[in-house]
Parts: sequence; structure tokens; C-alpha cells
Amino acid sequence: MSANSLLEKLHTIDRECRHLERTSAILQWDQETYLPEAGVEERSEQLALIGTLSHERFVSAETERLLNELGSVSDNPMGDEKLLPLERDFLKVMRRDYDREKKLPTDFVAAAVKAEGLSIGAWVKAKQENDFAAFLPHLETMIDFAKQRSLFWGYEGKVYDGLLDIYEPGMGTTEIAAVFTPLRKRISGLLQKIAAAGQPDCAFLDQDYKTETQALFSHELMKSLGFDLCRGRLDVSAHPFTTSLGYNDVRITTRYNARNLLSGIFSTIHECGHAFYDLALSPGLRGSRLSDGASMGIHESQSRLWENVIGRSRVFWEKFFPVLKGYFPEELCNVSSDNFFRAANLAKPSLIRVDADEVSYSLHVILRFELEQGLFSGTIKAADLPDLWRSKMKEILGVEPQNDTEGVLQDVHWSMGSFGYFPSYALGNLYGLQFLGRLKKDVTNFDDAIAAGNFTVIHDWLRDNIHSLGRRLDPPELLKKICGENLSAEPFLDYLEGKYSEIYGI
Repeated sequence: MSANSLLEKLHTIDRECRHLERTSAILQWDQETYLPEAGVEERSEQLALIGTLSHERFVSAETERLLNELGSVSDNPMGDEKLLPLERDFLKVMRRDYDREKKLPTDFVAAAVKAEGLSIGAWVKAKQENDFAAFLPHLETMIDFAKQRSLFWGYEGKVYDGLLDIYEPGMGTTEIAAVFTPLRKRISGLLQKIAAAGQPDCAFLDQDYKTETQALFSHELMKSLGFDLCRGRLDVSAHPFTTSLGYNDVRITTRYNARNLLSGIFSTIHECGHAFYDLALSPGLRGSRLSDGASMGIHESQSRLWENVIGRSRVFWEKFFPVLKGYFPEELCNVSSDNFFRAANLAKPSLIRVDADEVSYSLHVILRFELEQGLFSGTIKAADLPDLWRSKMKEILGVEPQNDTEGVLQDVHWSMGSFGYFPSYALGNLYGLQFLGRLKKDVTNFDDAIAAGNFTVIHDWLRDNIHSLGRRLDPPELLKKICGENLSAEPFLDYLEGKYSEIYGI
């Protein structure tokens, strides 16, 4: 059989698995947006069935045979050198995913998926009712599944490294700690200088902003940023997220709080950043497992770039504050674009990660990174998390939650078993600022384009250099290709110190 015939059969298996995965994603999206509370158990069973079918199809003997015949083995995952570069990249990712997935027993996969569905439902209710005890059994179950998964993959003694590798290939505890250490030190020092300088007047934020009106502004904003509503939609969920249900179907969610105008705005911009990545993947990757982000850290670099570098810039709000003011004329009648810009860049440690300013945000991530290390090394028990969360928040950020809803229950990730995901957020900050350096060299009218609301030139650069490549390059390769550098915290820290020294006069 020719190489082309073998590849077509392998692509067929991959497409079928992708369809099953995205069918599962539709059910998960519905669970987090519209599913009635009583439907959670049956939905979990549905998800378990689809997860089982996808797993069995992917790890079949036929998949392994096709990979082997194309020369793709664990030591040479890219296969025959005579194949086209795109096909060799496809084989690399297929072999990597196959080797990992093959080690997981089918009954384990089914049980883990079902437990995840039940756990998410329990988390939503527990968060609403401030009831960590009710969620604890589900959390312990998800920790156990995560440990077993890492052990199946062969991470004996380094369980947490196995989980980190899911989201950031090749990055373990040692590598992440190496960049988090300077982050924590310099950010803490910057926050001390900011605190001594005094805060801007944000009194205008302390009033009711109707959530229905916030939603109208969010829809106008996302269209202005370039979100194609013919290929996606915006909904509301307990925790903002983005999910790709198909090449032309990318859903984002946000949440609105009448007493926190900024939360809904920046959640929407953040999730748009994720969606822009998924919507700009090359058509040539459609239906393939290459049609994903290079890593979660790279994906987060895009959402953090849009939310913070663009969305919190002065030129952005000089353009969009008059639009916002049109939605809230009474509430913002005595507020200028400069007032709003400074309020949007208030740097002050707070309780909730997704609402944190861009200076203190990475400290929230470091807190979770340290807790997760303890959970998987055995030095921390799940039952002790609420108290440890409070003490670490006070130690690292200088604030302390008064209840578990604003503490240990605030994030959805652990209910999903997504341990090892959190570091991606802070890594995204680092990748994003390194990419920005090259972007500004290539797009010399970067600030002028934002001021004019012309985001096309930014979309084009991101698509051509990052988005269209999907998973073809691993993060270090992508960073080298674009910037000629290895991962570094310096550009991000320099950016923070420069921006906030100007805002606060320090």
C-alpha cells in the first residue's frame, strides 16, 4: 500500500476521533451553560460513552499498524523522511498522542470522564452554596484519577510532571519553577512600590451596572475586535471559557456582575483571544489533531495579549470608552477615558484570579502551582486546601478570602481534573510579551491600528506567525522561529515595570 493510502486511512481515524471529541465538547458546553441541574448524572454517562468510543477508535491496532508502516515509531515519530513536511508533523503529533493514550485502559477512561461530569456539576453547586465539604469527595476522586493517569504514563516519582506535560510539552516542575522564581520576586517588589504610590480614583466603579447592558456592550466589543458571529457565539457560564466545536463553530462564555463592570469586559476580551486562535487555524489542518494550539501556554499568550496588552492600553480606551459611555451615560457621565484607563489598570492584590490585574495575576498562578505540587507529592491533603489557600493568599498576595466561594472553590479546573493547567496562564504572559516584541517590529503602526480600531493587521500577523501553524511546532520551536529566543521572564517583567511606573509615577 502506498504512503498516500496509508496516510489517508490514518487521517480518517483521526477525523473520526476529532468528531467524537467535539461531540463531547458540545455536551460539555451545554452542561456549563444550559443543562438543568438534574440532568448532570445522565450527561456524565453520555460523556463517558463518547469518551470510550473515541479512545477505543484511536488506540486500535489499526492506528498502530498505520503509524508503524509510515515509519512513525516512538524514537522517530515523524516517520519517513520522504513524506511532505506537513504529513511528518502530523505523524509526530499522532505518535505522541497515541503512545500516551494507549497506556490508559478503556475502563479507566470511561470512569474518569463520568467522574469529571459529576464533579463539575458538584463544583457549580458547591460554589453557589459555599460548601467545600460537599465538593471534597469529588475533588479527591479527580486527584486520584490524575495520579493514576500520570502513573500509567510512566511518571513514577514525578506524578505532577506528567500532568504538566499535558498542557506544556517538555515543561516540568523544575523548568517552570526556574521562570516563576524571578516572577514572584520582581512582581512582589513592583507591587510594594505601587502600594506606596497610592491608588487612582475608582469610585465610579462602585455602583450598579445592569448586566443586560453589559452584555450588549460585550457583543458590540467582540464584533469590533473581529469576532465572526457567523462562526461562533457568546454565552454566560459560571466560569468563562472557550471551546472549539468545529472549524466554523467556536463558542466563548463570559460572566457579568452588576457590581464589577470590568469583570465581564475583560473576560470577554480574554476569551475572544482564545477564539481568534481557533478561528485562524489553517484550513489545511481542518479535521486534524494538528488543528489545535501549540500548547495551553501558547493559547494563553493570545488571550492575555488581547486582554492586557491591547485591552488595557490607553489607546484602546481612548477609542472604546466613548462607546462604553454610550451604554452607561449616567454612571460614567463624569468619567474621562484617562480615568477609565487608570481604573482598568488598577494594580492591587485581590481575591479572584480571573479578575486580577496584570501585575498581581501571576502570583495567583504561582499559589496554585505550589498547592498542586503539594497535592501530588503527598505533602498536602485535599481536605486541608481551604485553610492552606487562605494562608497562602495572605503570604503571597496579602489578602485573605472570607469564604471558600471566593477562595478554593473559585476556579473550575480542579473539578475537571485539569491539574497542571494553571501554570499555562503565567507562561502565557511570558510567551505573549516575547511575541509582542517581534510583532511590534513587523507591525510598526501597532498602536495607531488599535487607536483606529483596525485590528486586521494584528490578526494577520498572529495568523501568519502563530495561529495557522496549529500544533506543527512545539512551544520552544515556535518561540525560536518567531523571536530567535528561549523562554524568558525578562520581557514580561520589563513591560510591567515600564507600564506601571508610568501609570503610578514610580
